[in-house]
Amino acid sequence: MVSLRISTRSELAIFDLIDRQEHASNFITQIGLKAHQEMYDNALATYLSIENKNIETSGYILLMHEPDKRSVELRRISVDQAKRGVGQIAMIEVEKFCKRNFSAQRIWLDVYEDNAVGRHIYEKLGYEQFSLERRDERNLLFYEKAI
Repeated sequence: MVSLRISTRSELAIFDLIDRQEHASNFITQIGLKAHQEMYDNALATYLSIENKNIETSGYILLMHEPDKRSVELRRISVDQAKRGVGQIAMIEVEKFCKRNFSAQRIWLDVYEDNAVGRHIYEKLGYEQFSLERRDERNLLFYEKAI
């Protein structure tokens, strides 16, 4: 069973390590522990820990709440490589969390075009591309979903 819970500040070091795993480092900008700590203190940011079978942290999600727009940016989702399969379930759970806790009507995110696995999951869950931006010689695609 995959579940989400509000993260603790002490978990940020683990999240930084997950970001640095080879499978994630191509798709997640390395911001470092200090930046995670600063983001954790941002009133509009919410870190969620992804738990697999309620016994271990399998990854995390970083949300940025946009109260005026009733939108939430899914800023990051990073899952431990050894925990394959939990990302898609976590995405479904984050939609429920955003509706329940933020009364959100929309979630949006960005993903590099060459992240085929991420794009496949987002599209499978009903996210639609609404914009494209060139960043660091790569295409960054923007997706959204009404919830």
